[in-house]
Amino acid sequence: MSIAHGTRRRGFTLVELLVVIAIIGVLIALLLPAVQQAREAARRMTCTNNLKQLGLACHTYADVFKVFPTGGLDFGGTSDTWGWGALILPQIEQNNLYDTMGVSKNSLIVAITNAGSNSVLYNAMQSELDAFRCPSDTSAVLPSCRVVKYNNTTGVCPGSPVRAFATSTFQTSTSNYVACAGLFDAQMQKNNGIMHASSKNGFQAMTDGTSNTFLVGERAEYNAGGTWAGTSSIRGTSYSVSAGTADSGNSMGTVGTPPNFKDQNSTTYNPWGGFSSTHPGGTQFCFGDGSVKFIAETINFNNAGYAPVTGSGTYSASTTTGTAANLGTYQRLGIRNDGLTIGEY
Repeated sequence: MSIAHGTRRRGFTLVELLVVIAIIGVLIALLLPAVQQAREAARRMTCTNNLKQLGLACHTYADVFKVFPTGGLDFGGTSDTWGWGALILPQIEQNNLYDTMGVSKNSLIVAITNAGSNSVLYNAMQSELDAFRCPSDTSAVLPSCRVVKYNNTTGVCPGSPVRAFATSTFQTSTSNYVACAGLFDAQMQKNNGIMHASSKNGFQAMTDGTSNTFLVGERAEYNAGGTWAGTSSIRGTSYSVSAGTADSGNSMGTVGTPPNFKDQNSTTYNPWGGFSSTHPGGTQFCFGDGSVKFIAETINFNNAGYAPVTGSGTYSASTTTGTAANLGTYQRLGIRNDGLTIGEY
């Protein structure tokens, strides 16, 4: 008998196969979070770069016009207005889009009205711009809202279509970046941020220092995102719990609402008017000096008793904050001229 004939090939037993499969499963389970973290890190880096570019564009605008772009360009008492995002289109190499929409020639209301019969204008106003999109967010091309649970209570998004303009139900494309209007609701003209309704603030207005003042921050889909083209109803009603309206939060935000606020049913804060992100633990802001910093959602917060406005006729209203010295670090960063010391954050 040959030696070859007496040799038998031995395979894996069922137990050995199961052990190997189990080990592979454990390795995959350990690897997936690392891969997800790496992907989120890359997305967050892209988001940081977007905010830097928008900050640089605002700086370039301010160098030319001596003021930062206004949060809402009021054309003689109209409700829907071009926002800071539309005004800086030439500074982010979107001159053709700027000219097509007629930002320097017509009001936003005229553009919205004409878009109904002009497909080129219609498509321009709904074109998605990567410069205004955070890759970590899940918002659609047009503004959308994702319902979330908070303290085991299911939230309610604002009415559909989300972030529509008062002129009609027309939507312009989504922006995950909104200007910091200050502490008060975004519709208010007498606000204390850098870019608010009818603002005309230059570098000199940031008396607290450019490195201590928010310029632009993020907003996620669970807070109904935002829009880059303009803002709605800066002369109308602000936040209404019963109507579920968001109004002037289209392109501006307030530090009167906590960062990453997820209570969509809140009657204490405006869930559609603040800043938020899907980055774990906080959100990113571009400051007045052009730097971008990650602000933890646990930052010291105290709005000194200010509540969101729910009535009408508040566009030019005077506002008070209770005792200014009680303002939290988050509020102090959002106000350009409070004169208060910024603590650790």
